Amino acid sequence: MTIRLETPDATFRLTPEERARVRPDLDVDALEQLLAQVTSDVRPVLLQMHMAQQGEGVEGLRPMRMGDPALQPLLDEVWAPVWMAAGIEAIRREPRDFPGKELARQRLQDPSSPINRP
Repeated sequence: MTIRLETPDATFRLTPEERARVRPDLDVDALEQLLAQVTSDVRPVLLQMHMAQQGEGVEGLRPMRMGDPALQPLLDEVWAPVWMAAGIEAIRREPRDFPGKELARQRLQDPSSPINRP
């Protein structure tokens, strides 16, 4: 069973209230894109995992993988700002595979990389 939709739900949007409750250090636009690509029964669970009460910064992170290689890059985009703010030394010290960590490392080491968003 897959949680990924064959075609992303182009009509899905987070409400202003949901956006306001997402951790402020996450990329909420990337989260919205991720949620649009999963089945509607999974969305509330994923959204809850990204709410502000879970904490901020690297300390609030839990190692997680999407289990679907097509969805993982979106999850990495959601969490990359956390690692960007933590800095390259925090990335180097953390041995576990957290979402967004590798993407942030690449962006911090090579700001001219095409993987850097405008």
